[in-house]
Amino acid sequence: MKFSLIVATLGRSAELERLFNSLAVQTHQDFELIVVDQNADDRVETLVERFKYLIQIVYLRSERGLSRARNVGLQAVRGDVVAFPDDDCWYRPDVLEFVALKLTTTEAASAGLTGASVDGDDKPSQGRWATSPLTVNRYNIWTCATSYTIFLRTDAVRAVGRFDEQLGVGSGSRWGAGEEVNFLLGVIDAGFQVHYEPSLRVCHPEPLAVFDHKAYTRGRLYNRGFGRVLSLNRYPLHFVFYLTARPVAACLISFLKGDVSRARYCWIAATNRMLGWADRR
Repeated sequence: MKFSLIVATLGRSAELERLFNSLAVQTHQDFELIVVDQNADDRVETLVERFKYLIQIVYLRSERGLSRARNVGLQAVRGDVVAFPDDDCWYRPDVLEFVALKLTTTEAASAGLTGASVDGDDKPSQGRWATSPLTVNRYNIWTCATSYTIFLRTDAVRAVGRFDEQLGVGSGSRWGAGEEVNFLLGVIDAGFQVHYEPSLRVCHPEPLAVFDHKAYTRGRLYNRGFGRVLSLNRYPLHFVFYLTARPVAACLISFLKGDVSRARYCWIAATNRMLGWADRR
């Protein structure tokens, strides 16, 4: 089983090197790393030169925008399974072996596998994660997948075709996230079955370790994208309200505990989810 790993990168060097190092020691070595560079300088080219004898690398460039970069990368895919590692995530040595084994044995009928995100100490990062294996559907997808924990067979990827370039980091729109969930929903809507396995874990730092101006800005963009995906995929109103009520409740609890910074972030999350959902443009 050959993997095609599409990584879009902008503004990172040490983090990207960490990812490269983690791939160089994978116990399953049948993969290609498709690097889509969006930097104006040569930092990534220099890194590629260092690692090209250790791992198979396809080097490409694209315009700014995460979804644009992934669409460029998709054109170069030659593997059986496609994944989308972030440039600041990293794989444990057995990640690709684990996925390959699952997709050739217990999940041989599945179009893909998703997993959870953890930090370097094996604690959940980037949100809440389901604790039991599940078949991914429209309602549990929010606790079963993020971009770098999604592994899809190439035929399922081809069935969807492209990422929505109006969604995601660097899109230039108001919707700064959600592109990977929107894409995975397309896979499910096309009739493919995808499974979530909590023991499949990909490492990524927790982005909300500090609630500062950067976190608030990220919260606005990401949650507007969240709401936009709910709108594009015609989620029922009661489910939209449920997903909005959760950060409202967290806001109230944080405020009562005196954690004003967290309360502010939760309020930003709730209001921008609704704004993203209500924005029909």
